[in-house]
Amino acid sequence: MIITLDGQSGTGKSTLATLIAQKLGFKCLNTGMIYRALTHYLYSNGILPESIEERGHCLNDIDIEILFKDNNQFVIINKLDCTPYVSSPEVQKYVSVYSQILELREKVTRIQRAFALENDIVIEGRDIGTHVFPNADYKFFITCDIRVRAQRRLEDLKQSGQNITLEQVIQSLKTRDMLDSTRVFSPLKRADDAIDIDTSNSTIEQSVEQILSYIGN
Repeated sequence: MIITLDGQSGTGKSTLATLIAQKLGFKCLNTGMIYRALTHYLYSNGILPESIEERGHCLNDIDIEILFKDNNQFVIINKLDCTPYVSSPEVQKYVSVYSQILELREKVTRIQRAFALENDIVIEGRDIGTHVFPNADYKFFITCDIRVRAQRRLEDLKQSGQNITLEQVIQSLKTRDMLDSTRVFSPLKRADDAIDIDTSNSTIEQSVEQILSYIGN
């Protein structure tokens, strides 16, 4: 079974996907983590976004492995565990730029589809229900007020030691939303058959139960 959750950054879809997968005994495939791990790997190896098209063949030499241990996802790229670096400042700055690159998105899509052939999954992202798994068993589109999203992200950033204001986070989210929704290849949008879930005024537990009620669990 494939369950997809799409939505903007900070809507809570990653947490929702994790909890729903735990409830159902499924694997939770975090798409964003794959893109962030790739961003770290490419940037740290001097492969900048503007050079990907010229060196697109280099992606063929990058082996990506998705592993799970105690329900935690790890992204191994060319035998290097990139998971510890997915929240670094460099990744936060460049992930939206790298993730617009067609060759990179196609590679990640192939990885996701291959993983789903062998596992029941809950998968979250921005184009999952529209492009990656258009025939998913259940599709959900997660929304949330931007100030609520920003406050949630601010708390996470402060816990990681970053000094930033709420207004800066709001502006960052607006920029990310614009890039995600206007990119040429598979932009963020709601699938026609997706079920809307607004998390603005709900606890995570309430949103999980709402989603499970549609699935029948």
